[in-house]
Amino acid sequence: MSVGALALLLAAVLMGGTIQRVSGMGMGLMISPILTLIFGAAVGVTVANVTTIFSAFTIGIVLRAQIDWHRYAYMVPSALVGSIPGGLLVREMDGGWLAVLVGGIILTALALTYWADRLTLLPELRHNAWIIPFAATGAFLNTVSGISAPVLIIYALASRWDQRSFAATLQPFFLWIGLLSVAVKIGVGATPVSDLPSAWVLPLILVTVLAAVSLGSRLALRVSPQVARRIAIAVAGLGAVSTLLRGLVDALG
Repeated sequence: MSVGALALLLAAVLMGGTIQRVSGMGMGLMISPILTLIFGAAVGVTVANVTTIFSAFTIGIVLRAQIDWHRYAYMVPSALVGSIPGGLLVREMDGGWLAVLVGGIILTALALTYWADRLTLLPELRHNAWIIPFAATGAFLNTVSGISAPVLIIYALASRWDQRSFAATLQPFFLWIGLLSVAVKIGVGATPVSDLPSAWVLPLILVTVLAAVSLGSRLALRVSPQVARRIAIAVAGLGAVSTLLRGLVDALG
């Protein structure tokens, strides 16, 4: 791994972790397209999953008092429904077309995120069981592309879920689906362990995540979640377009 690639990776983790601490989401949006460009789609998304595990665990500790554990209990088993087919899809797809898929999913997710706050006519989903299909879809998308939050944002708006509780509850869910995604993809051979970056990169990622959470905790007092989300959308959009174009070149060339 070159020094330039490592610097780009850590910069993305720092920005993504900071935004996730402020708004409850953002790590996957920020780092998935960048890591896909560095490592390729299959390995890049898996590294993004590992990074999200670190950030979700750390932020979850900070926000633990606001986690809705009752609603989270519905999310845990449904994630299995999405993670397993996601891992099989990653294993079977050509690397170039997988990058195209990742770029397309991220761009779609960004559009959903951008328009989510403007969706005022959503039907109200009163029962917690409604979260099951959203969580399953989020787990599938997380396994394939490292992105899951936009789907859950739609559910949060439709269920009138309090933003603070929603942002806090996302953290153990991100942790769970991150672990599932990595385990499934390694288990089915979609991402061989030998293809992953050297183990010494992981402590650097963890230290960067801790720095991001510390910085985000300070910015959370001054920056609104909406502003942080817009920054994530802008940066991730550029990365997603680059990922899609690179995938097309690889697939068609």
